[in-house]
Amino acid sequence: MKNTLGIIFKALLLVLVVAWIGLIISEYIIYTKDLPMLVVVYEETLDNYDDGQVRIYYGLGYKRIEYDRTSIRGKEFGHFFIKVRDKVDS
Repeated sequence: MKNTLGIIFKALLLVLVVAWIGLIISEYIIYTKDLPMLVVVYEETLDNYDDGQVRIYYGLGYKRIEYDRTSIRGKEFGHFFIKVRDKVDS
């Protein structure tokens, strides 16, 4: 009985990890096509710039940053630890 529960737990964990990886891949494909995210846990808008704003969308282990500023245009997709750029990279 104890061995059966362990196998069920490992199988369930594997299914969840595969589903999470599939979600991240799906979100990245959606990001490349400029479509809205499927899963948005939290959304934040930074208006403390003179030349526009930055929108940050948090997903399940990843985030999407959209720059709508005069000095920076574009978007980024990555893990939670990517930071908002303040200036254009040289």
